[in-house]
Amino acid sequence: MSTLEMTRIFAAPQDKVFRHLTETAFLLNWWGPEGTRIADHNLSFAAPGPWSATMVGPQGHGATVGGEVRVVEPPNMVELTLSFALEDDTRGPESVIRFTLSTTPTGDTKLQLTQSGLNPEHIADMRDKGWASALARLETLVTAA
Repeated sequence: MSTLEMTRIFAAPQDKVFRHLTETAFLLNWWGPEGTRIADHNLSFAAPGPWSATMVGPQGHGATVGGEVRVVEPPNMVELTLSFALEDDTRGPESVIRFTLSTTPTGDTKLQLTQSGLNPEHIADMRDKGWASALARLETLVTAA
C-alpha cells in the first residue's frame, strides 16, 4: 500500500480552516471534487465516531463513502478512515486520512494531508482528480471575506 501526501497554504486563520475541515455545515460545501454535491450524509469530523456521505457527481451518479473519525485535536489535527460502499453492501479497502494544521510565520495556515493505505495505482487519480479539486474548493471557502 502507498501514501499520498499533499500540502497547501491557505490565507486564513488556523481555527477557521479547522472548522471548515470538521463541521457539517462547511464540509457540505467542499467535500468531494468540483461539481460534486452531498446527498444523504452523517458528515461531521468534529468528534470521534462514524461518518458517511453519498457524493453525487455532475452526471448524477452517486458513490457512498464513510468510515470512522478516530482522532480530533482542535485546531491542529483530525484523523479518519475512509472506504467506499460496494454494490454487495460490503466496504472497499480502507484508507486513513490525516489533516494536520499549523500556523505559518505570516499567519497563514499550512494544511498537510496524508492518506495512507492506498493502492499505488490510485494515487494519481486521488491526488489530481479528487483532492486537488476538493482542496481548491476548501481554499475558496476559507479565504472568502
